[in-house]
Amino acid sequence: MWLKFGVAPDGNLVSIDEVARGKTQLTCLYCGGGLTAKKGSVKEHHFAHTEETCKPVSQRIKTKAFPALPLYDNFTIQLKGEELEQLKVLWKEYGAQDYAIPRDLVNFRWQLKGLLESSGDRIYQFTHLGLIPVGAL
Repeated sequence: MWLKFGVAPDGNLVSIDEVARGKTQLTCLYCGGGLTAKKGSVKEHHFAHTEETCKPVSQRIKTKAFPALPLYDNFTIQLKGEELEQLKVLWKEYGAQDYAIPRDLVNFRWQLKGLLESSGDRIYQFTHLGLIPVGAL
């Protein structure tokens, strides 16, 4: 899975499609390290760490407790474990299949937190921020 988003100095998420090839001012969602935009003709466009990768950060985590990586603190996503599991089920059954999520399955708090948004007529979809806790960003 490729890293498709970085964090701008103002805290906004930036897609690989929005930047030029080469070293950027963006940082990694997970560890805060600098990112380089890899936009060649062989592999899918993605970000790579400019220096050391953050794999050691994720390998230090011994439990599945939420939050699992520092990125959740950076984006102030505060979810109960039960809510996280519910979001993962919604992602697997709807988001990953690119299906609209029916209103009756949506927790209003998720919409307030910006994790899901209405795409019209009482149906919802994941936002970029909502993809972070389900591991789909």
